[in-house]
Amino acid sequence: MISKRWMQRAFTVAVVCVSCSIFFCSEICRAKTAAKTTKVHTYKEGFTYQKPDSETIARMCGKSYKKGAKIPLSRLRYLRLRYIDFDGRERDGEMVVHKKIAKRTCKVFYELYRIKYPIARMQLVDEYDADDEASMAANNTSAFNYRKVANSSKMSKHSQGLAIDINPRINPYITKYGIAPANSKVYRNRDAETCRGKYRDYMIHRGDEVYRIFKKNGFSWGGDWKYSKDYQHFER
Repeated sequence: MISKRWMQRAFTVAVVCVSCSIFFCSEICRAKTAAKTTKVHTYKEGFTYQKPDSETIARMCGKSYKKGAKIPLSRLRYLRLRYIDFDGRERDGEMVVHKKIAKRTCKVFYELYRIKYPIARMQLVDEYDADDEASMAANNTSAFNYRKVANSSKMSKHSQGLAIDINPRINPYITKYGIAPANSKVYRNRDAETCRGKYRDYMIHRGDEVYRIFKKNGFSWGGDWKYSKDYQHFER
């Protein structure tokens, strides 16, 4: 026979689960409603930011914006950013960041565009089902992804939209656990003279133009970390 206490516990768990689902759905509904009147802010031609619209929200939910995410969608901004790809072609990319760095991020990428720093690709991490390894392996430049730091229980700055990974395959994340993405091993050697990687000239180094652009706009660089090196990573 099922005890009364067990039934009470089961009922409590069910109520909590339903409440969480209602909160998650309500947050999405509020964001979708607000998205109907989204205003597009232009920093420069080809560099804009706005609240995520309904289509973007649908792409993110269940992927980069996971159930139980502690950040409201209303705090995020969707950016369109122009860049030069590895073949020298002009492209229009996309990114999601926290609203407080939206304009600043447009400024950073406008300056990168002006110096013609090549970027392989720039898509939402949702195009890779929010799989960080897959996005990095594709050399995809991205920002928001509600996730933990690799091999840690700590939430990443990416989960707040306050970190950007740029050309991650040629600027890998190196720790005592190994290198990520796995296909970036040739770029473990950070010496542009001896590195055998095809795109070694696009590696980010302390003091170079990319570094200076991010730093003057208030970002810190993962390549300056003491116990691990995240050469792709800039955060606020």
